[in-house]
Amino acid sequence: MPVPVRSVLVRRLFSLTGVVPLGGFLVLHVAVNARALSGDEAYARALDWLARVPGLRLIEAVLVIAPLVLHAAVGSWLVATRTPLTSPSPYPGAVLYWMRVTGVVALVFVAMHLWKLRLVVPAAAPHGHELVTRAVADLSSTWMGIPWTGVAYLVGTACVTFHFVAGTWGFLATLPAWAGSVGRRRLTAWVAGAAGAVIWGTLVNVVVFEATGARLVGEGPGESQAGPPCPETAYPVSGKK
Repeated sequence: MPVPVRSVLVRRLFSLTGVVPLGGFLVLHVAVNARALSGDEAYARALDWLARVPGLRLIEAVLVIAPLVLHAAVGSWLVATRTPLTSPSPYPGAVLYWMRVTGVVALVFVAMHLWKLRLVVPAAAPHGHELVTRAVADLSSTWMGIPWTGVAYLVGTACVTFHFVAGTWGFLATLPAWAGSVGRRRLTAWVAGAAGAVIWGTLVNVVVFEATGARLVGEGPGESQAGPPCPETAYPVSGKK
């Protein structure tokens, strides 16, 4: 039987290397991509602003990619060897199962996203308008009538959001202030669930809008002031007088 990894340092390191960079990844993506709901121009400006951040790629490498690689390596080993990180686990059985599943899917999705953004896109960062055009073309492309990239983004963002929210709750639940309080752990679960719903709901709205041009929630600039439909032509279309 595998020996549980009981070191407090290992547990904290494993949790923090997942929660902190994944949280930063999500918050930044929600903040920037939500601008797409205000129109292509606003979205392009947000992307241009992000591209001008000094040392952006170094910051990504040190604060996001490296911690996530460490988290993914330890998590993959735990899943492969079926080694429990804590004993007993703070998660109910079903949540623990989905934590492992979403962890694997989130790893694949983040790797795919970074590959498309960093390796497919040339070293000279394109302007925001070009990135917007690529995003729309990518998410709206279909095969056999199904926008598979859009579906992948919906599933991927759901897994990343769930893994982050549940991971944050699990980290807090093992702290002394939460471990002995059922009420505090339950309240934290509700707050985390609500935050996750807002995060994923925003990302779904963005993905659907970029893929279809229609928002699930809200109206874009000028949509509420749209004029009436064009009147029917006064001239016969059949060619008869």
